[in-house]
Amino acid sequence: MQEANHDMNEQDILNEVEAEVQEEAEVQEEIQQQEEVSKEAEAEAKVAQMKDQLLRTMAEFDNYRKRTTKEKEQIFNRGVSYVVEAILPVIDNFERALAAAKDRDDNFVKGVEMTYQQMLSALKNLGVVQMDSLGQTFDPHFHDAMQHVEDENYGENEIVAVFQKGYMLNDQVIRPSLVKVAN
Repeated sequence: MQEANHDMNEQDILNEVEAEVQEEAEVQEEIQQQEEVSKEAEAEAKVAQMKDQLLRTMAEFDNYRKRTTKEKEQIFNRGVSYVVEAILPVIDNFERALAAAKDRDDNFVKGVEMTYQQMLSALKNLGVVQMDSLGQTFDPHFHDAMQHVEDENYGENEIVAVFQKGYMLNDQVIRPSLVKVAN
């Protein structure tokens, strides 16, 4: 009987050891699963961080591209403006020559008129336009008043004469019109 008890105790101990080994294996498996979940969460966080960094870099590059495009356009317009400012006195002289020869009707005057029109066309292709000031209301952003006259035939701040035409490039004044203003 003692031997049976002893065998039973051994069996109980053996069962207990097997249960502990089984329990230890389950704990180890659970730890391993948690580590895998942790690694997976870590990888997902890394992917999210890299995605965010990529989106920020793309946005930064897009802003850089827009800024450089705008700067290039401004540099081009500034260059056109400088060239046009240098050419405007020549155009003024063409206008004076045509005004002085308005009574003549020969080929020379027609050639000067054609050259003048060609220059205006070239300027227009660059975005340069003459300001039409006669009869308009005086605006200090577009006009320089050279004379002031009191005349009841004209409205308040109406431009009655243009001494020198003004020019604009893409809605920016290159040269304001020199004008005579009434009232």
